[in-house]
Amino acid sequence: MHSGFALSKSGEQCALGGLVVRREAWRLSWRGRFVVSIALAGAFLGFLFGGYPFLTVNNGGRGEVLVVEGWIGGRRIDEAATAYKQGSYKCVVVVRDLYKGGDKWSSGQYTSDYVAADLVEFGVPKESVHLLFCPVVRKDRTYHCALAVREWLDQNGLPIASLDVATLATHSRRSRLLYEKAFGPGVSIGAIAIEDPSYDPARWWASSAGVRDVLSEAIAYVYARVFF
Repeated sequence: MHSGFALSKSGEQCALGGLVVRREAWRLSWRGRFVVSIALAGAFLGFLFGGYPFLTVNNGGRGEVLVVEGWIGGRRIDEAATAYKQGSYKCVVVVRDLYKGGDKWSSGQYTSDYVAADLVEFGVPKESVHLLFCPVVRKDRTYHCALAVREWLDQNGLPIASLDVATLATHSRRSRLLYEKAFGPGVSIGAIAIEDPSYDPARWWASSAGVRDVLSEAIAYVYARVFF
């Protein structure tokens, strides 16, 4: 009895004038599914317990200039002030991308003013604190802020061989990377990680703030590393 199937040149079974083909396909066996499940579970647990420590870099303290990212607001600014007092910094530069138009509250300037005032309150000499603003760009804002810092140092005759950038903990690895790209190999970049008090870093997955922070920074770091 004729089966209604014909063989094509590639060896596939065809029916309905070639509108339907039948081909062999590989699929995972139960052993394969078990191995893949174990691998996925391992990757998940690795990110769960290793994601935050990986994103957080805290190797500063030996720079000539301390840069504080002004967008971090009043979160643990005492840690940045402590780093200044323990180091041998020439000055502190609070850098912030600034929205044009509107008042200081909507532009972002107030946040940097607040950070600068907190640094002074925690013991940093007022004359050592400098505010620096750069226009907001659509992407790579940290990188453009780093370029603004480099230009400011050049304009003020402050050649340096090392710099530390203080920022939120999960942002520190990405900030260090982008400052390295902005300053080039001639300047050593360190990072000072400031913990976000809104969640427990040891259990970041237990709060919505921690999940948003770690996931968004992990994606942003991959972009900066691979596609920047």
